[in-house]
Amino acid sequence: MKISARFVLLICLLCLLSVASKAQRAAPQEQSAASADPIANELGLLRKSLQTLNSRLQVISDGLLAPDTKSEAESKERLKRISTNFDILTRAEERAEILRKQLIELLEKETQFKMRLVQLEEEMRPENIERTLSTYGTTRTVEIRETRRRVLESEKRGVESLLQVTSQSRLRLEDDVRQADQLVSKLRQRLFPMIDKEIEKLSPDR
Repeated sequence: MKISARFVLLICLLCLLSVASKAQRAAPQEQSAASADPIANELGLLRKSLQTLNSRLQVISDGLLAPDTKSEAESKERLKRISTNFDILTRAEERAEILRKQLIELLEKETQFKMRLVQLEEEMRPENIERTLSTYGTTRTVEIRETRRRVLESEKRGVESLLQVTSQSRLRLEDDVRQADQLVSKLRQRLFPMIDKEIEKLSPDR
């Protein structure tokens, strides 16, 4: 079983206090029995010395028994820093997750626009336009064919514009996600060692 040095020192101080108290009580008795004796002066000095020693030992004892406020304050400060960094890490992780979801949505839109462009290019082929007009059964074939082609070209330009905007937004968002992930990684590298140190302090000695 281990006994801390702090406890041993406390026991020693209590013993010294007891001896000092006994000597202090014996001094007046010796002085009254031989008040005219030259040793009386020495006993008086000894009594003052014992009183001084008693006072000093009491101060030391109070210091040992009192809580270590400095250590406690430092511990609270460390825990406060850990809590603050943990909150920052949590918000950074949430932001990275939100950005990642937005990126997935943009990728889906970009894919849909690309697929629609492929469909439009297929529909704009002359034979496909003719196939579409064959169901109308009208003599205004040329006019209707041209109208159909213009409609498809207009839609194609619109989809191409949306695709360009979406692609640019996707590139910016990819950069944001990359920076957010880097921030999360840095915060974890800083926070986890701090937590490990506090856990080691809580672990019992073996």
